[in-house]
Amino acid sequence: MINKLIELGLTAKEAEVYLTLLQSGDATADQLAKTSKLNRSTTYVQIKSLTDHGLVSTFKRGKKTFFAAESPHNLQRILEQKKQHIAYQEAEVTELIPELLKLFGSSVDRPVVRVFEGKEGLASMRNAILDEKPECILTVIRYNQMQKVFSEEEMVQYTKKRQGLGIESWVMYSYEEGEDFKPFPLQKLKRIKSEELPFGSDMYIYNDTVAFASTSKQIVGVTITNPDIATTMRAMFLSLWHTTKVK
Repeated sequence: MINKLIELGLTAKEAEVYLTLLQSGDATADQLAKTSKLNRSTTYVQIKSLTDHGLVSTFKRGKKTFFAAESPHNLQRILEQKKQHIAYQEAEVTELIPELLKLFGSSVDRPVVRVFEGKEGLASMRNAILDEKPECILTVIRYNQMQKVFSEEEMVQYTKKRQGLGIESWVMYSYEEGEDFKPFPLQKLKRIKSEELPFGSDMYIYNDTVAFASTSKQIVGVTITNPDIATTMRAMFLSLWHTTKVK
């Protein structure tokens, strides 16, 4: 339960004090400190924080001050506060992104080569392709390797996002077993024999950028933004597309 309370937004010490009060009904600060194995001053800090959350109340019994746990339903308040904070952050980010993009696009020293590491990095690289909204993406994918990184659902979601943006996609793919895939809207597919074209990485060609994704030993993506390189790779892709026999 402590871990679940932490996930909701309480600290470990707050969760410990709150659970102690739920079990005991009420207690003094000294009793709480002893049961929770915290020093007295730390206990008061947790009580103050829990009181602010509406999870602890205070009352007098004789000359002593006691603390009692309030209903766990008040935890919903914490969630509401988190939702409000996230909504505020979303609004701030939405307002900030256009200004940041101006800096990103106008910087003379902006790197031509970008590296993305791990599954999350590769997902960011693939989403960045869609963010640029190219008219068409030329892609080479080793489907069996891609399956080791992304689930079927994640790959379908990406394709549907591309489709929703009206971006055309030409895909040459290798797939060891199974029937040929049926293309989604705005998509052309060509299945190739991996033994005849043993690509070592996946590739995406769009606008002035070529992106490579290695998923065999380590997951890493690299994008190179250069119009001459993109033009060359696009010509090579189209040549292969028109001359390569399907599996």
